[in-house]
Amino acid sequence: MTASIRRTVLVVLLLSASLAAVAGARPAAAPAPRTPQLTAEPAAVQAGGTLTLHATGFPRNVYVTLLAGPPNGEAAPIGGASTGRRGRFTATIRIRPHSSAGALVAMACHDACRVKASARFRIVAR
Repeated sequence: MTASIRRTVLVVLLLSASLAAVAGARPAAAPAPRTPQLTAEPAAVQAGGTLTLHATGFPRNVYVTLLAGPPNGEAAPIGGASTGRRGRFTATIRIRPHSSAGALVAMACHDACRVKASARFRIVAR
């Protein structure tokens, strides 16, 4: 074989191997949609104390309404927060000093509550 034929065969083999590798490659998977998560700390807070809400998985740079109420009951607005570029926020809520003890649910809502997350917490007697 002459040198030019060998180069041509080598180029064809390299191209064939490259095309086979590309054909066998799988497309990159789309990132899984993020599910909003909300945590309340501490899980039990005294009336007059503070509750810290941590959230992840919300759209980035949006306003989120914060609500609280009894489980399976009507929730009332308790504040709001803005998410950062990663869809996270931390909000500190002061519990009223004369709040009744009991189980409650905090909720973070965006887009008329189409995007939401909740966390349970408890107000305990002093």
